[in-house]
Amino acid sequence: MLSKWIKRLSPLHRAREKELARAAGRVALSIHRYKDVSQDIQQEIRNNGFAEFLIYDRGVDDGHN
Repeated sequence: MLSKWIKRLSPLHRAREKELARAAGRVALSIHRYKDVSQDIQQEIRNNGFAEFLIYDRGVDDGHN
């Protein structure tokens, strides 16, 4: 219990916690942007009417290759 309190007071620990929070925010933002772009691309493919001719390789070996 005392060690947690001391760590919280440590400037180095606070700096690391802030950096971790910033990194987590950047990752969440990147994931959100990726999802938005992916949805935009999928919608554009549907709008262009050629989606039925596309073959997607999702990295899953289903034995039909």
